[in-house]
Amino acid sequence: NETDYYPDFNLTDIFGPQRDPLYIVVPITIIYLLIFISGLIGNVSTCIVIARNKSMHTATNYYLFSLAISDFLLLISGVPQEMYYIWSKYPYVFGEAFCVLRGLAAETSANATVLTITAFTVERYVAICHPFLSHTMSKLSRAVRLIVFIWLLSLALAVPQALQFGIINHLGIDQCGFKRIIIKHSFELSTFLFFFAPMTLITVLYVLIGLKLRTSSMMKRDAGTTRNRRAHINSCRQQTHLGTRRVLKMLVAVVVAFFICWAPFHAQRLVAIYGTGPEQTLDPFMLKIYVIMTYISGVLYYLSTCINPLLYNIMSNKFREAFKSVLFRRLWRNTSTFGGNGTIRSVPTEYCRGISEDVSEIKSLQNIQGTQSEMRVSTLPLLKNNPSIR
Repeated sequence: NETDYYPDFNLTDIFGPQRDPLYIVVPITIIYLLIFISGLIGNVSTCIVIARNKSMHTATNYYLFSLAISDFLLLISGVPQEMYYIWSKYPYVFGEAFCVLRGLAAETSANATVLTITAFTVERYVAICHPFLSHTMSKLSRAVRLIVFIWLLSLALAVPQALQFGIINHLGIDQCGFKRIIIKHSFELSTFLFFFAPMTLITVLYVLIGLKLRTSSMMKRDAGTTRNRRAHINSCRQQTHLGTRRVLKMLVAVVVAFFICWAPFHAQRLVAIYGTGPEQTLDPFMLKIYVIMTYISGVLYYLSTCINPLLYNIMSNKFREAFKSVLFRRLWRNTSTFGGNGTIRSVPTEYCRGISEDVSEIKSLQNIQGTQSEMRVSTLPLLKNNPSIR
């Protein structure tokens, strides 16, 4: 019996306090609750807005629909258990099956997010920088097939990672954690494949998109010959200049927000792996840093799942009005209210791209925040000899 080695052991001495002080857990609980509610409302509303308005049935909006589903799945599978954990760090009461299934759901949704963003970014790059080629790549049927493939691939990639987790019993206390090794250095690989690589790719492609948008107005000077067409082009050119400036600002915001939301997550994970060895004890200062990183990374991790609906409302009048209609159960029957061609266009228009449309090209990239990474491993009780890994 393992407890024979600790005849007079105290759980607090081994596992630490069952919960942190109230001045920590109460605010964190409120933050998680707000994230959960706003994330559910925002992502469900996004799905309803896109599904009920045929004018929004574009390839780009289908990607947004898929991203909303992945964010929804991540919220459902992670936030309730995270809220329970901060009030009771041990023992784990949900059982082996839920421990693995929760990991599988989180893994699948995270993988689907990053793969969807990657596919969407490539198509946005092709649509803006190679518009003639985009006519063959932006069909709805192709987008649907690609999204289905992304989800199947995401599930396949999630299974090995999720199966590494299970119930670990230490001194009679059950914990959900890293139980077996199926893929060596899986967390390090995740940091590279689902953080550094996507951030590099997204940055490069959107820099190219920004350069293209900056020069696009110059290429339209000879687009028309009649007075009316010239007047139309001049008006569109002014919109394009304004839209371009907003898009370029969004490029910087997207990269910075992605880094802010996901860097703490991966840093916390790497600290858990390399911060202490199996025979070492946690330094008090490192323990304090780890706990702080745990809470910060958790809030930012789940915050990334509810940012997109907020961006849609801030940046798109059309989406904002549609969201209001959904929330008040007064969906408009006249789809022409939404501009006829949807909030986000699959390919550039012939003459110009309106301000909201230009910005919409980039705004869904923000979903990369919620994109990648494997399962956010529950913040298990910090054993002196076994730091938890998210």
